[in-house]
Amino acid sequence: MAKELPASQKKLMTRKRVIVIGILTAVILAFVIFSSHGILSRLTIAADAAQLRSTLSNMKREEDSLRAEIVKLQNDTLEIERLARERYGYVRLGEKVFVIKREQK
Repeated sequence: MAKELPASQKKLMTRKRVIVIGILTAVILAFVIFSSHGILSRLTIAADAAQLRSTLSNMKREEDSLRAEIVKLQNDTLEIERLARERYGYVRLGEKVFVIKREQK
């Protein structure tokens, strides 16, 4: 028949169990938080995904404006003329050009 353990040995066994369970719990929590599939990794990935979505929407807006500018340059002669005047200094016959020199500091 099984003998009953004294109270001091029961307390010692209970403490050992609590310590082992505590260590196992700490290891499991550390794995859940810090592993490659843990909470910190997921939060980092979520932040990166949000930043990439923002970058994507900015790039889409820029693409739309560039496409509109392409269509304008392909079809609008006034726009082409405006760009030629601004970038290359083109003038029409009979127009006067005034060159303004700025003082350099």
